[in-house]
Amino acid sequence: MQIPMQATSASIRRAKFDRAFTVQDDVPSCSRKAGNVWPNWLESKLGQNGSIRKSARFATRSRSQRRGTLSSIASLSFSQKQALTASWRLLRPQAPGLFRKVFLELEIVSSKVKQIFYKALCVDAFNKDEENIATMDVHIRLMVKFFDDLLATLDDEAECTNRMKRIGTSHAVLARTCGFTSDIWERLGEITMERICAHELVQKTREAARAWRVLLACIIDELRGGFDGEARYYKKTSSAEHLDEVENANNGDDDTASNGIHEKMRQLRLEYDSTVPYE
Repeated sequence: MQIPMQATSASIRRAKFDRAFTVQDDVPSCSRKAGNVWPNWLESKLGQNGSIRKSARFATRSRSQRRGTLSSIASLSFSQKQALTASWRLLRPQAPGLFRKVFLELEIVSSKVKQIFYKALCVDAFNKDEENIATMDVHIRLMVKFFDDLLATLDDEAECTNRMKRIGTSHAVLARTCGFTSDIWERLGEITMERICAHELVQKTREAARAWRVLLACIIDELRGGFDGEARYYKKTSSAEHLDEVENANNGDDDTASNGIHEKMRQLRLEYDSTVPYE
């Protein structure tokens, strides 16, 4: 019995020695006189940790970039497109009432939208010859038609994005005449997403709710993109026209300046008659 115990004791001592030797090689001893051993070892360890941190930042950035690319028509799978079409078919009879609630909530969070719809309603009350497309009732019908046309062409990504962008572009005139801002599109998207995705007909399948979130995010991105681009163009051309008028006035060309002002007033009246040129 004594021989195995000696062998065991020897193996334990050997294991302790090996561990001590390994630790000594890995961590520099305080008794070492070389002043550059500890900084070099620490630098190597920090370099490894720094690489890990850098990799983590890169992974986080990659995930955020992937999330940004999800809100596009191309990211919708075949099953998601089917879920969108099927859920819209069920939702279609209730769509006018749903979108009315959306616009009423948008009026609450945006006084500009409420002012636009109120002015359009007043103008429409005195104008029985033709329909004012700036009213809420017409916007509700156009909203329903927009989703009818959009869901019928989901396979054509270019057509879908162009349709969205055209609507945003056509509203850019409101940035000049009514103080309409691109943040209103964000509010519209939030309210619409909450109303549609929380609807019981959409909640029946998880795929449908997820697909609607992707589609609505894409719609708002394109609406805002078209609006911002055209609004910047309007602002640039308006500034150029104003500088021309000032220059003409300074040169004594009163007739030219007067004609320019009258033309601008006429254009503003035309824009007011159709406050929201929805196409």
